[in-house]
This record gives sequence, C-alpha cells and structure tokens, in this order.
Amino acid sequence: MATPATYFVFYDANCALCARSRRAVERMRPTSDLVFVDVRDPAAMEPFPMVDRTAGLGQMFVLDPAGNLAGGYDGFLSLVPALRLLRPLRHVLRWRPVRAAGRVVYRWVARNRYRLGGAVSCEHGACRVTP
Repeated sequence: MATPATYFVFYDANCALCARSRRAVERMRPTSDLVFVDVRDPAAMEPFPMVDRTAGLGQMFVLDPAGNLAGGYDGFLSLVPALRLLRPLRHVLRWRPVRAAGRVVYRWVARNRYRLGGAVSCEHGACRVTP
C-alpha cells in the first residue's frame, strides 16, 4: 500500500489563531500526512530554504507533494485535496470571485491574527500574546 502524500504547512506557532487553525485542520482527519513547521524554529526551517521565514510570519505557506509552494488563501486551497470535508467545495473555493474574496479576507485575518487570537499589544509587527 502506498504511503500518503505529505504536505508541509509553514505557520507561526506563536500565533494563537494560527495554532487554533492548525488544530481545526487536524480534526478534519486529513487523508494525507500534514507536517506543521514553525517558521520561528531555525532548525525546523533549515531543510526548506525555498520558504522565506519572514514572509511565513505574515501568512501560512504550504509545500504540496508535487513541490509547489503557495501562501495565504492559495496555500489553504492547496490543502483541500488532503481534507475530505472540504473536497466537495473545491470548485467553489477556486472559483475566481470566491478566490479573490478569499485572498482579501485571508490578508485581513493574517494582518490582525494576533489581535484576533488574544494578543495583549502589537507594535511594529511584534505582539505579546496572552497566555
């Protein structure tokens, strides 16, 4: 039996909203292996020079089994084949108007993720997260 394909998901593990999103994805019982990589961990990022760590602090990136790297909403879309619950929506999620709206919403959430996730204060892109 073939082993499932592996998706590498690069995210900010210090972000409470990002961590909740990770748990939500894991609860969807992916049909492929998902390996979550904290972009703040230099050792974990070492095997992935194609991923810009600074950009990874601003949005999630996904490296799919074919070696394609996508970020933000497009990164989310690249995970859809591995998430059985979302597969029926794949055509709708990729439809041009939905994709355009998804990118806008994703960018807004990414910019505000510390505030939305429970940060105490944010200055110059750095936030202190409430324990």
